[in-house]
Formats: sequence, C-alpha cells, structure tokens
Amino acid sequence: MSIVAGFAEICAVISLAYYFAAMLAAWRFARIIAAPPAAMPAIIPQCAVLKPLRGLGANLAANLTSYLELDYPRAEFYFGVSDDEDRAAEVPLALRDQYRFRPITLAVGQAPDCANRKVGKLIQMAELAATADAYLISDADIAVERDHLRRVAAELFAHDRVGVVSCLYRAQPGAALAARLEALAVNTDFAPLVMVSAAIEPMRYALGATIAIRRATLEEIGGFRALKDLLADDYFIGKLAAGRGWEVRFSSSLVTTHAAEEKFSDFWNHQLRWARTYRTTRPLSLATILLHGPFWALLAIFASGAGTFALKLLIAVIAARIAMAAYVAGRVLGVRGQMRDLWLVPLKDLCMTGIWFASLFSNRVLWAGRRLEIMRDGTMREIHG
Repeated sequence: MSIVAGFAEICAVISLAYYFAAMLAAWRFARIIAAPPAAMPAIIPQCAVLKPLRGLGANLAANLTSYLELDYPRAEFYFGVSDDEDRAAEVPLALRDQYRFRPITLAVGQAPDCANRKVGKLIQMAELAATADAYLISDADIAVERDHLRRVAAELFAHDRVGVVSCLYRAQPGAALAARLEALAVNTDFAPLVMVSAAIEPMRYALGATIAIRRATLEEIGGFRALKDLLADDYFIGKLAAGRGWEVRFSSSLVTTHAAEEKFSDFWNHQLRWARTYRTTRPLSLATILLHGPFWALLAIFASGAGTFALKLLIAVIAARIAMAAYVAGRVLGVRGQMRDLWLVPLKDLCMTGIWFASLFSNRVLWAGRRLEIMRDGTMREIHG
C-alpha cells in the first residue's frame, strides 16, 4: 500500500470519528434548545435591536416582522441603510403603521472611513440607542421565534461576567440547486462543526447571524468602531470580549435564514469568502481538511488501485456522512425540507474540498458586490479596477 493511500485511509477514519462526535454534540445541543427559557432578571433589560439592511430581499418583510412580533416588553428597533436610495428602507417604514406600539427608528447613512459598511451602519444605530442595556445585532436575512429575545436576554444577564451571547442558525433551502447546496453547507458542515467546537473548547468568537452584547462589554472593547475595518466583525466581537475577561456563550435560541443563491457561482463565491475569512482569522481552521471524508475515501481508492479496504471505507464514509447530515439537519435543526437533498451531501462535500484548496491561493473575496482583500490582521481593503 502506498504512503498516499495509507494517509488517505487514516484521514477517512478520522472523518468517521468526527461524524460520530458531531452527532453526539448535536444530541447535546438538541437538549439545550428544547429547554424552556431561563428566568428573566427582576428588572428587564432595555434591548436595542440593530438591523443593518441592504437591498430588498425576498423575505425581508417577513424577517423584520418576526422581530417586531417578539414577546419582549422593553425592545427598541433600529434599521440602518447606507442612503435614501436603498429600497430596503421601504420595509421598516411600511411596518411602522402596523406596529405603532413598537419604537421603530430608521437610521440613514453610515459612519465615515469604515471599510466594513455593515459596521458603519451599526455605529450610526448604536449612537441613537446609547442608553440601551444591551444590543441585539442580527443580519437582515434572519428570522426568529417569538421567545427569541427573552431567551437571549435571560442568558446574557444570567451572570455578571457574561458579555456576549451568540446564536447558531439553520438555513432553509431555496428552489435553485445553488441554494440547496448553500443550505446543506450551513446545516451539515457549519452547524455541526460549531456544535463540536462549543462542546470541547471555551467560546472566544461569535456568529454574525445574531449577537447579543452588553453595553458595558461593547464599550470596553472600544465600541463598534473597533471593528470598522474588520471583515469578520462577528468573530472579533467574541474574541475582543473574551480577551477582556468577558464570558461568551451560545444561546438556546435557534435562528433561521433562507438560502437564496440562484447560480453555482453565488454558492462558490459565498463559501470561498467564508473559507478565506476563517483561514485569516483562525488558521487552525485549515485542519478541517482532515474531516473531508468523501475526498479522502475516493483518494484512497485511486491510490490503492481500488483495494477492498478502501472500497469498504468509501461505503462507510458515505453512509455515516449522510446519517450525520440527516440527524443534524432533520432531527436537531428541524429543516425537514433538507431530507430530499441528502443524496447531494457527498457531492457538496467534494465542492467544499475544492473551495478549501481554492481558499489557499488568495486573500481576495467578493462581498456585497465589492472586491476586497483580507489582510493578515483581519482588516480589509477594497480593490479597485
């Protein structure tokens, strides 16, 4: 047996062990999200919900409505757009009449000299909500359950040193193949990896889909201005808070996004941006190549000349991979529509292997129509021409 075949078989076995560990971590996470919300503090914190917006997404109205329907008595809502020409502003303005009992503010413009335009909007919104006890930051494409803010606020103020609470998210697949691949990447790659990470190491990062942060914590890390040139602003919120001695936790509240990619290139560029961002902010993420079971099993077959053990290993890897995907996406995350796409999981995994290798050759990414280069310190600069 060649050295290549032996190494590939070892990596395939490592992948099998990871699939088993991911199912255990998912079982643990399922128990967390099934628990009832924790008790709220005696004095309910004032929470400012900050939503940076860009463009009229298909589900934008439904997503924003899910926040305005939150079962939380002390919430203020701030929606931010870069300028008056952004049609996303139409949605919160239209919702004002329907939700007159909710304090809704539209912030137009962004702080100057911010390479990260999302953070530029957050700076503007946070200045309008300067007296809030905590800030809930979430992307425009996120929808939540009615008890979301009760859960998150109770967890954030459960202990004096809890400074940041972040939420895991699931993706509902769209109709296009690219959207189905994107949802699979979120539900069967990203989510289980985060579950395993949270089970074995202290959290020192946050996830951008939803982040709750105390005002005191935000002030201590330098406010949103400390993130103005960073691409992975969500990651650094957790890292900076943990570096100041604050505890970062995962919430029991699961939030939802909808994958809307229309073309394969949309899926590829999105995942490539993530991969290059992970590599620059957390170089240890390079080791995830060891978990690409289908790639290693196929390599073992080619390198061993279709040896019997390698063939059996491929069958075991594919079966275990699909079983893990079905358990995490269907049973734990509750994305029932994903079950029809389980046959795509090994093919998606091979795409992700290609993305992993492609991520090594450049630090340039596409984000919101902009071409950016990620610097070694996590900051970014726009590439013109």
